[in-house]
Amino acid sequence: MTSLLRYQFINYLRTYKYVPPFSIFILCLVINYTFVPNPILDSYSFTAIILFFLMGWFTITLFHAEDEEQKVITTLHAKSRTQYNLGIFMICGLIGFSLSCVSVIYPTLIGAFGEEPRFIHQLLGFLSHFSLSVLAIALSAIFTRELVKNKQNTWWGVLSILIVSVVIATLKESILHIKGLIWLLPPVHLSLEMMSSEDSIKTIPNIFYWRFAWIFIYAGLVMTLFFLLSNRKRR
Repeated sequence: MTSLLRYQFINYLRTYKYVPPFSIFILCLVINYTFVPNPILDSYSFTAIILFFLMGWFTITLFHAEDEEQKVITTLHAKSRTQYNLGIFMICGLIGFSLSCVSVIYPTLIGAFGEEPRFIHQLLGFLSHFSLSVLAIALSAIFTRELVKNKQNTWWGVLSILIVSVVIATLKESILHIKGLIWLLPPVHLSLEMMSSEDSIKTIPNIFYWRFAWIFIYAGLVMTLFFLLSNRKRR
């Protein structure tokens, strides 16, 4: 697995497909913290949403880094397509983890906030960024060429599901009237609700941990669906 991950990561670097989303990430981060001081949790919430969209971009370009012929060869060396896709998910997760850390640490280092962020702020900020990153990876994977043949449908599908996920967060109160539906929809609203807390927050309520856990569980369920559909498609 280590050799597979190293190969997939180096191959991705050689494609330079990561340059546009990474450049946009850096640009948004710099612009967001150009004017100081900034509120802590609100700022983290904004950059978490930006990362949510960009991780969809990273995910698609990672899954499509190889052409079909080369992918067949790599899959043979990986011994299974499940192993191959698992390696890509792990690299996506590593990218999401790294950019989440940068999103939390960068504004702290440049003193972009009105007050010194405490550990509780940084923990909430990291969990918000990383949970939405993992959720974006899972949702975007459903629209990769593993399951969708038309490349144009891939990008429209990813963009649509990510936008709808954010829109749902703003319409949560209306959706709650439809019993049970809120549990089926991407839980982006949970992150936004938690990050709307006051910067004066002293402790993290236990319910917050359960909400972050549900975002990860939801993402895990979507990834499981991806593997099930992928295996079924190959039969």
